[in-house]
Amino acid sequence: MIDENFPNSLQGVREFATAATDVGQLVAYFGLTAAHFTSVYREPGVKSIDAIDADVGSESDVVGPLLTAHRLAKFYVISCGDALLSCCELIRKDHPMHIGSAALARSAAEHASKAMLLADPEIGWKARVLRAHELFKSSLQEYRSSNDAGATKLIDDWKRWRARTASAFSGVARQPSVGNNRALIERYFAHQLAYDELSRPTHGNATWMTLAVIQEQKGTNYTWCATLRNFCFAMDVCIAASDRLCEFWGLDRDEVLRVMCEKLSLELITWDTLRVECESVRFGVDHLSTNVTIDTSEDPQPER
Repeated sequence: MIDENFPNSLQGVREFATAATDVGQLVAYFGLTAAHFTSVYREPGVKSIDAIDADVGSESDVVGPLLTAHRLAKFYVISCGDALLSCCELIRKDHPMHIGSAALARSAAEHASKAMLLADPEIGWKARVLRAHELFKSSLQEYRSSNDAGATKLIDDWKRWRARTASAFSGVARQPSVGNNRALIERYFAHQLAYDELSRPTHGNATWMTLAVIQEQKGTNYTWCATLRNFCFAMDVCIAASDRLCEFWGLDRDEVLRVMCEKLSLELITWDTLRVECESVRFGVDHLSTNVTIDTSEDPQPER
């Protein structure tokens, strides 16, 4: 994946970026295939999700709270894969799309962290349902400025469900806070790209913007490095969330990949091979990061 022109020439960086996005697309499609692999969800240690929902659910508020938690984990993996696919499209451009890739990587991380939270195979079903409740509860703050009756009804249904079933969950430990995206991302991806690095272009940080534009004008690999770091982060969080969903539902990762390759008419790839391919992308991005070029020389300026 890395040749003698990488990372010392922009052409070498572009060629690496193209190869890296091939891997990124495989990761995204793996997540999407895993999410759609089965419609029969399995809760670890539980014989019947329907039986639990019949006990704690109600048509007066939330009919299937545990089923909803499973579906929500699935939806987050799908949206994370969608964000990664979109990021791959940007990376394939002839010029670095550092702002769009950062926004997509941050979105992928936020969705993936919620999938990790819900699909944790080590927690019980009660904790899982309470985590789903917290996610719906925290979503209200982003609906205060709009009059979306469908959304606010859904949130209110969960509020009434929680009040009705409080005694049934009295012995369950307090669940992690979901109102702070940074904290949730750092909980599951502490070793990954800092949340601040993704936020700088997303929020229009003046220092970042100045450095990025000047280095792009000077033709250095600085913005390509930023773009590929964003992409690599999106790839990492997507494969982590997809792997978590497979573990949660007891899916055979190699079987998921077989179905994916058959559906997309791709050469068969194994789980171990996909992990090796991802590691080669990380190695390349790390190599680029340690060899990033920043030109601080002053260019002649006209009188103004």
